[in-house]
Amino acid sequence: MNYYHELFIDELGNVNPVDTKSDIYVLCGCAVEKFQREVLKTKADQIKFKYWSHTEVVFHSRELGIKGNQFEIFKGKKKLREDFLSDLFQFLKQSQFTIFVIVCDKSKAKQKGWNSTKIIKTTGRKLFYHYISWLLGLKRGSGKITIESATAEKDRYYLNEFSYFLAPGCRELSVDYRKVQSILTSISFVTKHNADIEEQIADLFSYAAKCKYLRLSKQQSFKVGTYEDKIIRLLDLKLFRKPRFAREFKMKFYESIDPFCILPKK
Repeated sequence: MNYYHELFIDELGNVNPVDTKSDIYVLCGCAVEKFQREVLKTKADQIKFKYWSHTEVVFHSRELGIKGNQFEIFKGKKKLREDFLSDLFQFLKQSQFTIFVIVCDKSKAKQKGWNSTKIIKTTGRKLFYHYISWLLGLKRGSGKITIESATAEKDRYYLNEFSYFLAPGCRELSVDYRKVQSILTSISFVTKHNADIEEQIADLFSYAAKCKYLRLSKQQSFKVGTYEDKIIRLLDLKLFRKPRFAREFKMKFYESIDPFCILPKK
């Protein structure tokens, strides 16, 4: 059977290394088998209808945290919010998808002389590399990449990185470029109005990745039981995990994957 996968990518933070509003830039990829997409949408819609009586709701980490826009229904209603988060976390825990994260510490990138272009290219290439390595390890299907469109310049860089892995000159994956062409079939750019649940999941875990990095780097602590603590633990559960036992051809690709990749490298 030929399995078809899709990688949905969301970003968090401003990519400009001199922008002081965000010290961290995150790219988060949510990989889903095609047949699971309808399952994810149905379960997410059930939660949305339960609390809003309609499904035109977007799970957005920032608005959820500040109880903004559609999440204003939880203001002053602690029990209602706790019930919603319990349903949301249960949905994320039980659903089948795999997360890949690239975190760029912009202050360290700035010290190394990185500019916005360098950050976009490096984070994009790393995420594509890990996804393609994962597909090669599966050895039973193909995949595509879907990205929420940002700017014409940024989208062009992502398209260039996509083309790089399909070109004859690419040597990073240790396989013939025609093999990569057979498993990575396309890249698409969508708008926020597309409202794919997979993009919403990537958004939620982008924030989780930021919190995880802040905790790891001891820049910020999060108390056990808080929203941040719980979403970090869910992220750890959903990040790609190399199997303990696998055939040699699989391990060759899996060992090159860093599911929580921090840049710049030391």
